[in-house]
Amino acid sequence: MKVLVLNGSPKGEKSNTLNITKAFLDGFSADTEIEYITVKKETIKPCMGCFSCWSRTPGKCVIKDDMQKIYEKINSADIIIESFPLYFFGMPSQMKALTDRCLPYMLPYSGNVVEDKEASFHELRDEAMHEKRLLVITTCGYVSAEPMYPALIKQLDLICGNGNYTMIKCPEGELFIAEKAERQRKAYLDSITEAGREFCENRCLCDETMKKISKPILSPKGFEAITKAHWKMS
Repeated sequence: MKVLVLNGSPKGEKSNTLNITKAFLDGFSADTEIEYITVKKETIKPCMGCFSCWSRTPGKCVIKDDMQKIYEKINSADIIIESFPLYFFGMPSQMKALTDRCLPYMLPYSGNVVEDKEASFHELRDEAMHEKRLLVITTCGYVSAEPMYPALIKQLDLICGNGNYTMIKCPEGELFIAEKAERQRKAYLDSITEAGREFCENRCLCDETMKKISKPILSPKGFEAITKAHWKMS
């Protein structure tokens, strides 16, 4: 099994989110092939909106940059993990540029109205893409994830179709750079590793697991106390 990790954090290898992603992958079988791409290190030009990938060169982007390499790696992976923090209630700009350049995977929109909320407005060009699994792992610096992610979730639902991807949301991301709360962090990451083991076996996570790993690591008051202390020391 091949796993491609797209690390979309502007912090690169110092990403808080990457701690969670690596803990998740610790639960995968030893023979899993894992490759990491740090998106900020790649040259990814913005989509030009020329729609050549729908007309002159169906399924092929005409822009020649590092996305050509990334397309090949996406095509050969069984599981694609997008790992990034929430930036201004959406994905970081580096990750958004990569996402925009995935338009060649979609068939053209021809005026269809999607009534099924589980569907995307675009059909995938290659049916084999349905066999792949997309997992989004994301952190935010707030005490609760639920009020912060509607815009990002809506975007992913429109692109992928509701239910066609798995999303792990971790609030209180600053705890991964704070000196305290080590015990709570370890307990959380142990739960994430167990979730990774489940995903490796089943290609999905059950509701019980999702509920367990979606809980904040600390109470709001505990998080406030630790982060205030951390920023005073910074």
